[in-house]
Amino acid sequence: MSDEVIKLIIDQNSSDNNVRTLAELEFNKLSAENPSQILFYCIQIAGNENLPIDIRQATLLHIKRLVPKYWSLGFQSFVGPPVNQDIKATIRKDLLTIATSSPNSKLRSGSAYSIVQIASVEYPDEWPDLLTYIYGAASNFDNEISMLGGLTVLNDLFDDLITEEQFWGGVGTEVSNYIFSVLEKDSISSETKSMAVKLYQSVVTTLLGLEGTSNNDRKQYTINHIKTSIPILLKSLKSSFDLSIKSSNVISLQELYLRSNIYLSLTTILSSLSSKIQIDLRKSILEVALNDVTYISEVFQKVVVLEQAEVQVQATSELNDPENLISIVISELLRTISVLQVKLPVIEGDSNRFSTDLINLSILPSSTTNEYDDDLNLYITEITGLSINASPRESIYELVSEINDADAAKLFIHTFQSLGQTDSWIVKEASLYILEALFSNEDSEIINNNESLLELLNRLSGFISDTNFLVSSRAILLLPKFFEKFESRLSVSTIGIKTFTDTISVAAQDSSSKFIKVSTLVSLTYYNQFINFNENLPNEVKEDIQLAIFRIVFSLIDDCEEDGLAPLLEAITVAIDIDPHSASSFQVVENVTVADLIFRIAFKDPANVQLNVDSSDGLSTLLKNISEPDYIRSCEKSLPFILDLLKEKISQTSTEYSPELYLSLELLSVIIDAPSFDLPSQLFYYTFPLLRRLILQTSDNQILQNAGEVLINLLKRASKLFLDYKEDDQSGMDYLLNILSKFLSPELGDSAASNCGTIIFTFINEFQTSLSSEFIFQILEATVNRLIVAKEPITIENLIMVFCKLVLNSPEGMIDFLYNMKIESKNQNGLEVILPIWFESFEVTRGYEKILQNSLALAKIFTLQDKRVESLVVNGDIIPYEGDLIITRSRALSMPERYTQIPASLKILKLLVSELTFQNQQPNASDYLPEEDQFNDDDGDEEGWEDMDDIGVPNYEKLKSYVDSDNDEPDAEDNNSGDLKAALVSFFKECTSKNLGDFQKYYNSLDEDEKKTITENILF
Repeated sequence: MSDEVIKLIIDQNSSDNNVRTLAELEFNKLSAENPSQILFYCIQIAGNENLPIDIRQATLLHIKRLVPKYWSLGFQSFVGPPVNQDIKATIRKDLLTIATSSPNSKLRSGSAYSIVQIASVEYPDEWPDLLTYIYGAASNFDNEISMLGGLTVLNDLFDDLITEEQFWGGVGTEVSNYIFSVLEKDSISSETKSMAVKLYQSVVTTLLGLEGTSNNDRKQYTINHIKTSIPILLKSLKSSFDLSIKSSNVISLQELYLRSNIYLSLTTILSSLSSKIQIDLRKSILEVALNDVTYISEVFQKVVVLEQAEVQVQATSELNDPENLISIVISELLRTISVLQVKLPVIEGDSNRFSTDLINLSILPSSTTNEYDDDLNLYITEITGLSINASPRESIYELVSEINDADAAKLFIHTFQSLGQTDSWIVKEASLYILEALFSNEDSEIINNNESLLELLNRLSGFISDTNFLVSSRAILLLPKFFEKFESRLSVSTIGIKTFTDTISVAAQDSSSKFIKVSTLVSLTYYNQFINFNENLPNEVKEDIQLAIFRIVFSLIDDCEEDGLAPLLEAITVAIDIDPHSASSFQVVENVTVADLIFRIAFKDPANVQLNVDSSDGLSTLLKNISEPDYIRSCEKSLPFILDLLKEKISQTSTEYSPELYLSLELLSVIIDAPSFDLPSQLFYYTFPLLRRLILQTSDNQILQNAGEVLINLLKRASKLFLDYKEDDQSGMDYLLNILSKFLSPELGDSAASNCGTIIFTFINEFQTSLSSEFIFQILEATVNRLIVAKEPITIENLIMVFCKLVLNSPEGMIDFLYNMKIESKNQNGLEVILPIWFESFEVTRGYEKILQNSLALAKIFTLQDKRVESLVVNGDIIPYEGDLIITRSRALSMPERYTQIPASLKILKLLVSELTFQNQQPNASDYLPEEDQFNDDDGDEEGWEDMDDIGVPNYEKLKSYVDSDNDEPDAEDNNSGDLKAALVSFFKECTSKNLGDFQKYYNSLDEDEKKTITENILF
């Protein structure tokens, strides 16, 4: 049988599709029939040193896949039958053996993964000796493979298995001492030290977490700890750096990886505890880091920029991508310098070493520029910050844009000098990149002579005409950053506008490089952040500039794909905003309007979500501020394309999702919603028949969701036209009812019905004068029944909004309606069914306006003091487990949550207090001021809370007396109905003062924290 399993594992990697499929089916069949036996064979195969590594590794992957399905109920994906207990013990033992004895790192990692999987549900109950074993293996200093295996598992397990109590109870000290002993032993390899430093990062995270700052003893422990750890980390950093310098002809990736991890830990510590670290130590760290920048810049030049074949790179099986690792090291190294530069100078005297290193690290490798030549889109993703590839440039930009004022000034001088001292285009481009980052530095002046600014502008503008198109493009991208930096000292409305229009003129030339054109469009979006083109562009050039931008976009459409298309649409939107009226009438080229441009770009990649958003924004900007004749002309040009696509999809036997159909509905929704005047009737009569057929015909969730949004806009903008509509002896209202029936059907998926609540409320709101009370009752009854079966939070939330808004209009009527509705499937009335769902939904509702509306509606229900609400018993707070058992995931699944049972009125109060607590935690402007050191010995000035400390948590009578005595002092915030926090405070004040909803009774049932929240907010 073992041989049969081996063959099935081998065949599952076969290049023959039939062989692979049959092997997968047979393996899955055997696993389902007897998972204990299959897992037993798998662990034997994985541990068999006589078998090839690839088979053993593949087997570990199968164990990883089978464990969640068959191990125990603790896994959410468990299907059973469960694995035999004796087999489990064997598997656990053998996984530990592989993890701590295999010389192959991939086998160790694969085994460690399954150990972590199993430990997540079995530690400590079924696997009490796990940590002891792992720690023992990691502490075996005579066996480095054992150490590596133990550290691999410890790194994966630490955050999940070590509780805060265990950490602060001694485990943290023990693990830290172990890590320090590893780092201080010269005989231990850099690979093992790297794993130890990675584990130390978890220790640091815990030390600096909330528990670490919860009391003075722990704060002092952390301070003492880092006073020990920093010298050890610094010594390891120096040792690794010295090894790299001594072996200048050999670049050890393992040493680079070790230092990247040390820099990460140092940065984490320095970010929180810099003031607690001796200045000499900080200077020493900075000294090593700056020397390392010089070293890594040379490595970057040799390996990445010049790709020198004679350079020997010492890689490992796991560290085999030098370029990526070099980028990681640069990132962590510069982040460490970034933290240190806040209080220490980086550039000493007139030395330009650091500046030169940054320029060298910013140079574009020839491989990158060749990729740009082959694909313009790669260049666009880079300059727009959308690239997913790690790049030294991003780290450099981040450091330079935050560097202190003195260093920024020196860096500027050195970098600007390099521009005038080189003929190398790659150095020019890199220097301009550094300058762009400096101009993004908001906290440094850089240059304080206004006359020099004009000279500097002339020099920088001159690079637009450089013979190298990448230098020209970088200058174009830099200039808006320059103007934004110095807008208070230079006239942006004159000098900035002239520079902008000159750039457009250059880019609009047929001979201009496509890189210059696209850089100009991206720079346009930068300028738009601080220049109002509509106000500052001279009227006589507005149309010329708009047309030039549209034509530049048109010239790039064929070259752009995917992420390269979004900047084209963003530029179109900015250009439209210059003068929407003119934009709507332009012919960009023959028979191509601005709307055509938007459609061509959007439908080139209809599955691109960002393009959907940008095309909607562009079309909305084009249509929202134009006259009705211009709007009709634009619709005549753009609508036929959308309507023809809808007809095509409807004509198919089954109308399924397609990106083109989805995008068409998005744009159709924009067209309907955009105008400020009544929707032209001809647009309604063209659109509604197709929309109605699409909704009634399709069963696709996404299309129904999108079509529902179009319907909502059509209901809002053309409600009167529905009343007049007739087709095939049916009225518009008849068709609408058919549509409502579909959206309210319990058979319809939650995703498709996610807009159902908005559709229902819009329908009732628009046609309530045309509908009988009985008919509205039937619609609401159907809404209740749909809500009962809804499972997705977003659908529940949307349906709840129907009742929320109706309560705001008529709370008594809504409560009467729900109470009188009988839900046969539940044998309850509507109030008993809906309120518990509403309460549960409120706790996860997203969106400020929705939360505000729900809060106001629930407050209205509370103040009614309706006995039917007060007598309704619902779930209150979770009852915590009070037994002695340790609750593993498997136990938790078999122990359903228990709740206190409380009146619905008290539940409403608790929900509103909880929301008020949350609103108190939201940031305000003062939260963005520099933080005080969280490890200050001083607990801070608490004088402002003396009043609260004096009164404690008052009972209702005392609280009422405080509120009543304050009634002569009106609170302006109370009248701000758009402010959620103010509305909640006003509600609690009024309830306290007037005992609305029998507030006194329910206030006394709140816990101390809830009472304190109310008191603090209404009195202080």
